[in-house]
Amino acid sequence: MPTSQKQAQIFNPNALNMSRVATYERLVAAPLVRVWENVLDWAHLPYLHESSFDYVELADAGDWGWRTWSNAEHTDHVELTVVDTARYVVRSYLAGQQISEIWTTLSAEAEQTAVHVEFHFPDIEPSSVEPLGSAMLALYTRLWDEDEAMMCQRHSRLKEKRDSATEIALGDEDSLLQRLRGGATILFQLKKQEYQLREQEGRLIAHSSICPHLLGPLTDADLSAGRLRCPWHGYEFDLESGKCVFPESAHCRLASVPQLMKVDDEIIARLEE
Repeated sequence: MPTSQKQAQIFNPNALNMSRVATYERLVAAPLVRVWENVLDWAHLPYLHESSFDYVELADAGDWGWRTWSNAEHTDHVELTVVDTARYVVRSYLAGQQISEIWTTLSAEAEQTAVHVEFHFPDIEPSSVEPLGSAMLALYTRLWDEDEAMMCQRHSRLKEKRDSATEIALGDEDSLLQRLRGGATILFQLKKQEYQLREQEGRLIAHSSICPHLLGPLTDADLSAGRLRCPWHGYEFDLESGKCVFPESAHCRLASVPQLMKVDDEIIARLEE
């Protein structure tokens, strides 16, 4: 199904009394390919941006962009339309009536991306322009802060080279436990996979520190439920089996868990050949 908005690639297709309330500009420390990847990824909205989106449910998506429902009753929605290789527009609707139109232009700046955003709203009183503009600038600053961190981490993951060793000495057990209890994050690599050393119920365990979906971080995952949850897209994995348990349609799983052995008071992590 294409866009629901007719002539979606032109400005103000509904001929509303539009006012531009603000302009936002930013240089994002991620290449253009990562930014477009992020723009078309509607699924991160309720997880990475959970403080900004109350409800997100996919209605349709394709090369043209995506459309999501904004409430369970399916009366309100948001639609993102790709205009060309440098622009896209996001429109929001309440009960089928358009309430905003936000145009974004992207341009490559070597390994960075210049972002230019214009916010347009219909039937805005002059006294409301400044406060509404300020609110939109604050919102987009927060959203791009969160997106930039995700894009930069993913880009770094895609370029990194990892150790191919099958065994590594992690250190003295007591020292490792002290570091963990002091809040330290202990990471190590085996067979080009990255793992995190954790304490669970008084014993040391290791698990993959990278979500196999889109390389999100699992380093802050709460182990109490026996699951690891990625903050980017909400993917959840069973800690013991590595199986993805949410969403049920996913076909990814965690990397194999290394064996932890104690040799002369030192903890050795090993992955079988």
